[in-house]
Amino acid sequence: MKRKVVLSLFVFFLLLILIGCGNGKEPVNTNVTKSNNDTLILYFSATGTTKKIAERISTKLGSDIVEIIPKEKYKDEDLDYNSDCRANREQNDSKARPEIKNKIDISKYDTIYLGYPIWWGTNPKIILTLLDSYDFTGKTIIPFCTSGSTDITGSVEALRSYDSKLNIKDGKRFSLNDSDEIITKFINSNAVNSSNEVVSSVKAVINSKEYTINLEVNETANSFVNMLPKEFKMEELNGNEKYIYLDSSLPTNSSNPKHINSGDVMLYGDNCLVIFYKSFDTSYSYTKIGHIDNLPDLGSDSVSVKLEK
Repeated sequence: MKRKVVLSLFVFFLLLILIGCGNGKEPVNTNVTKSNNDTLILYFSATGTTKKIAERISTKLGSDIVEIIPKEKYKDEDLDYNSDCRANREQNDSKARPEIKNKIDISKYDTIYLGYPIWWGTNPKIILTLLDSYDFTGKTIIPFCTSGSTDITGSVEALRSYDSKLNIKDGKRFSLNDSDEIITKFINSNAVNSSNEVVSSVKAVINSKEYTINLEVNETANSFVNMLPKEFKMEELNGNEKYIYLDSSLPTNSSNPKHINSGDVMLYGDNCLVIFYKSFDTSYSYTKIGHIDNLPDLGSDSVSVKLEK
């Protein structure tokens, strides 16, 4: 009996050792989140503020993320703007190009979200080092920044002036307390079709019957397309429409159309998708996404809808 107890204890402790060894992990590069898309979040962050916004954008997009790491790290005294600090000297020197420590592969990405803090009303000089070091030709650059109060406009204009051949969008300034909704709106308003083609229509399968949504030329329709494919049930309302609340917001430019036509596809508010199957006058405001020709009466029940580019 004693031998069995001793043997059992030996096996028990051996298992603990093996389990402990099994938990040993190889060092993980937390700088990059693997994904299958063609979008990269590329950012420089001296204090960690821009990093937090970059990580939230990456999470929303499910995209790769890479930090621009300076060869010489910025210490607290390097950012003391009330002194003759390193950051001040660099920003005042038109030839300053702080070295980048890590190698960055941008070759497989079509769209690059470029994040940085605002220093002296513009982008840090290390961003110019980045543009000097890598070929951004043919890529869409979407800037975002963090700052106490300074808007992103001046830094975007500076980047465009530095290399006029680059495709740089307007971008946005963030603060740490910005909501997920603000970040989602930013992503949707800057959505880029990966093939850079203009999508003028969307296939809609409603209760197994196929229709075509002819799209409006506006920011809302563009963001709508970049949410697809989608599949869901739309509920009945008022005997003239089917609706669903989307899981993210779209940019809006709403107005009162005064008259709704059967087949109109509208956005009510910033996340309620509506398909109207009857015509009527209205006092409500919508942003028009598109129109379905010859849409029949969809009846009083909910409908299954599948949307594809």
